[in-house]
Amino acid sequence: MKKIIILLIFAAFAHSGAFGQVASQKKYTLFNPVPREKMRDMSTDRPDITESPNSVDAGHFQIETDIFKTSRNKTNGIISVENSYNLANLKLGLAHNTDLQLVVGSYVNSYEKDAVGKKTNTNSGFGDLTIRIKHNLWGNDGGTTAFALMPYINLPTSKENKNIEGGIVFPLSIDLGNDFNLGTQVQVDILKSIQKSGYHAGLLQSVVVGKELSKALETFIESYYNYDFEDKKFDLSFNGGFGYSVTKNLKFDAGFNLGITKNTDKVYFIGFSFRY
Repeated sequence: MKKIIILLIFAAFAHSGAFGQVASQKKYTLFNPVPREKMRDMSTDRPDITESPNSVDAGHFQIETDIFKTSRNKTNGIISVENSYNLANLKLGLAHNTDLQLVVGSYVNSYEKDAVGKKTNTNSGFGDLTIRIKHNLWGNDGGTTAFALMPYINLPTSKENKNIEGGIVFPLSIDLGNDFNLGTQVQVDILKSIQKSGYHAGLLQSVVVGKELSKALETFIESYYNYDFEDKKFDLSFNGGFGYSVTKNLKFDAGFNLGITKNTDKVYFIGFSFRY
């Protein structure tokens, strides 16, 4: 795994140095925004699990949010439910290839149901806060491929979580032609250990294929897995959904994540993305 990450980083910086950035765009910053007529097409990290390697234009704001998201899991006859309302990713373009992201769980409600339908362990309130920085290394301004680095840290602002965790994401996208796109990512998580003190690693890998059905409508299918190195637990999921662009700066979406392996969450959501 370490060799894969080292190779990804080496390839990223080599490619970035070879092709450079678009000089005319380098002058734009948070305090000197890109003119609206020069902005790139809006690129979003939702609705699939695979993140986009493209950043928000310098000086502009973008919100991507789950209006409603529900996750369900059944283990040993106990059904666990978590409902999220306005689970928002707030993005701010800092420079030509870099943006700052705050992922905010505005309101989260969770509970468990036993075999007779009785609710227990009910909790509600503000969710965790995740800070992410995305830095695109190539492909932000067009081309067949795009790649980025995105480190993150998760702060325990919810009632249930008391641990700081973090990690890094390596998203890659490839234009396949004929309105098809391929996305993939490797994500390495640093997780708090439950069975002993300290931290351990988690790994997420995903592959998604998207298709533009029209200028406004697009769809995707995706598969990803999580692996926890402490529990030796492997979760596999099959995902799908669609997005509809009302304007070039407003898009609605809906989709699902269906756990294939035993005890893996089933997730359903509806949301939108807006750029200003």
